[in-house]
Amino acid sequence: MNPKKYCVFDFHCDTISAICEKKKNGEPAGLRRNGLSIDLEKMREGNYALQTFALFLDAGKEKDCFQKGKELYSVFREEMEKNRTWISQAVTFDDILENEKNGKISALLSLEEGASFQEAGEQLRWFRKRGARIATFTWNYENELGYPNRFFDPWKHRIWSEGENRGLKEKGIQMLELMEELGVIADVSHLSDGGFWDVVKYAKKPFLATHSNARRMAPNAARNLTDDMIRTLAERGGILGLNYCVSFVRPDWRPGQEGSRLKELVRQAKHIVKTGGEDCLALGSDFDGIEEKPEMENAGGMQKLAEAMEAAGLSGRQVEKIFSENARRFLRENLS
Repeated sequence: MNPKKYCVFDFHCDTISAICEKKKNGEPAGLRRNGLSIDLEKMREGNYALQTFALFLDAGKEKDCFQKGKELYSVFREEMEKNRTWISQAVTFDDILENEKNGKISALLSLEEGASFQEAGEQLRWFRKRGARIATFTWNYENELGYPNRFFDPWKHRIWSEGENRGLKEKGIQMLELMEELGVIADVSHLSDGGFWDVVKYAKKPFLATHSNARRMAPNAARNLTDDMIRTLAERGGILGLNYCVSFVRPDWRPGQEGSRLKELVRQAKHIVKTGGEDCLALGSDFDGIEEKPEMENAGGMQKLAEAMEAAGLSGRQVEKIFSENARRFLRENLS
C-alpha cells in the first residue's frame, strides 16, 4: 500500500525575490521550473495546495523600498499569468476553494519587511488592493514601525539583542490598526520580543508567525518564539509556521554545517504541539531564503517530512493538521 500523500499549505517562501534576482543577473528563471527550492513542478510532486509567496526585500540595500516592493509584485503577477493553468492567486478563502476545485495551486501574497509600506498608509493600501493578505513589521533592521530580533552571532558567541525588548513604535501601532482595518493579517516573524507583546496588547484579531520556531529547542535563534509566546499565540487563535532553516532548529548550529535534518524538524514540531496544542502549528518553510538545504531538499520532498513525523509518533491526524488543516482553518476564519 502506498503511504498517504498529505496536502501542503506553506505560509512562507522567498521564491519571488529569488526569481527577481536571477532575472537581474541575466539567468533564466521562472516559476514553472528553476534551480530553486520551489517551482511548480516540485510543488506538484510535493502535493501542494497553497504556497504563500513573500515580497521580500533587504531594506539595507534599497533606496526606495516601496518601489522595490512594486517591482517584486510585477514579477509575481507575471508568473501568475504565465502559469495560470497550474496556479492562481488567492485573495479570499473562497478563492482557495475554487482553485482546489479546478485543480490549481493557490498563491497567497505576503509582505516581508515593513519598510516597503512604512511611509504612508496608502502604500499598504496599494498592496492590499493587489491581494496582499499578510505582512510583517520588520525584517532584520530597525525601521519606522519597530525593531527586529536577530540571529545568534557564531563568531562573537552572543545573540543580537539591540531591539529585543523594545516594542512597536507609535507608527507601528498605527499600522497594526490599519492592517486590521484592511484585512491584512499581522505577521510577528522577525519582530522583537517587545513588539510581539505589543501586538498581543493592541491586536483585536488573530495574528500569526509565518516562519518561526520554538526558542526552547534552538535558543541561539532569537527570532524563534518562547514557550509563553507560543501559548499566547495559540490562545489568540493564531498559528505558527515551522521554519526549515538549520539555525532555527539546531541548538548548537555553526556556519558550514549541513542543513536541518528531518529528525530536528520533527523535534521542533513535537515541542510546539506539546506547548501550544496540535491546532497551532503549520508549515512556514522559508524555502529559497535558506542557504543550507534541509534534508528533504526542496518542495518536492515534503512527504519525507510527513513520514518522519509519523515515524516519531505523531498521528496521521496530527500530521494532517500541521501540513494543511490548521492553516486551512486559520485562513477560513481570517481571509474574508
